[in-house]
Amino acid sequence: MNAAHLVEMAMRSVGNSGCVVELALAWTVTSRPYISGTRGLARWSGMGDQAVRQAVAQDRQVSRHGLIWTRTRGTSSATVEEREDMELRFQSNTRTGHRSYPSNYPPLVDQEALGDLALMEGRKELLRGNAVTSARISERAQEVLVNGMKTLSRLTELGCLREPGQILTMLDPGLDLWAEINGAKPQHVAVEPLGRRAWHLAVLSGLEDVTLSVSDIEGLLGLSKRGAQDLLARMTKANPLTVSKVREGRTFVYKINWASNFRWSGDFWDNAYDRANLRKARAARDKAVQETSARRGTPAGWIAFRLSTASPKRDEYLAENPIPEDADGAWRALVEAGDELALYEYLRAQEAEAGPVPSTPAVLVESAREGTSRSPLQRWPAQDSPASAAVSPELLAEMRKRVVAGLYA
Repeated sequence: MNAAHLVEMAMRSVGNSGCVVELALAWTVTSRPYISGTRGLARWSGMGDQAVRQAVAQDRQVSRHGLIWTRTRGTSSATVEEREDMELRFQSNTRTGHRSYPSNYPPLVDQEALGDLALMEGRKELLRGNAVTSARISERAQEVLVNGMKTLSRLTELGCLREPGQILTMLDPGLDLWAEINGAKPQHVAVEPLGRRAWHLAVLSGLEDVTLSVSDIEGLLGLSKRGAQDLLARMTKANPLTVSKVREGRTFVYKINWASNFRWSGDFWDNAYDRANLRKARAARDKAVQETSARRGTPAGWIAFRLSTASPKRDEYLAENPIPEDADGAWRALVEAGDELALYEYLRAQEAEAGPVPSTPAVLVESAREGTSRSPLQRWPAQDSPASAAVSPELLAEMRKRVVAGLYA
């Protein structure tokens, strides 16, 4: 994984509260580039299908905030191949001529350069190059951002065997910890979530323990004063160990204990591996449901479902549509057993044996003319009509009179 991309997308999100959904999607496809499909992206980024479709642009275009490039958007279809065709990539400014920052902003080229840059005493020059950042965030917020980018520049692999991988796993936007839930917590969510804004702040902080004021949080996240206060209140309610209020002179600041709670070296370590396993288990169940829905969206899958014991109206359907007496014995046995998958495989085998449907009737006509075994059509010689089919002239005249009389009645 290229850690420079993580640093870049975090820096470009400073002071922009509207790009959080795009940031979550960009983070997901950067840390897990193999994920595709609308539902897959929604599942692994912790949001709904509709939110994903609203955030991404059309094919070969860049999203509103410039963080996501849509390779293919996909279509709404019953066919799983078409529905799962969405592919997204992070739109990095290091590989495009359309930059979102001034020319004096140092480009983020590779992890090694980022690591050296983060250790330099003059690291703030990186921030001064971004006019938006330098205009809004305070000196203390700049220090927090410098240390956060230093941490992000070390995150090159996803896993829980080493601390950098564990940090990256904990910053996964799809975890329950960062879920955006309004109202009562659903039963499938293991903990009280901190929310998407808290995840954004954790990313910018590098999951380090930080001390910030309300105005610092306003500048980092692009929130109003009320929004920053609500975020702190929500985080305190969800986990009182995460936020502590500290007096500093005549004002108050807030110590946010990211590392103490969510890193191995912390005093109140919360295992990211367990959280990831919970999400993986739900993802597996969700994928099984999606595969079943996709299968039942096909003709063979729908017939198999209607005739299987999985359908609650199976008996009613069979009563209205009984199996013909001359039906194949193998098919009759499958219907009586009611195994949906066995019925589906049998119908798919029949479809494969029959071959694709011809695009025009000319194929069938030519096949019948050649007398091939692929077509059941046979050529029969023309036959004269039987004498009983002839209609007498007297009957035709009587019928004509009735028609005329009906027209002028």
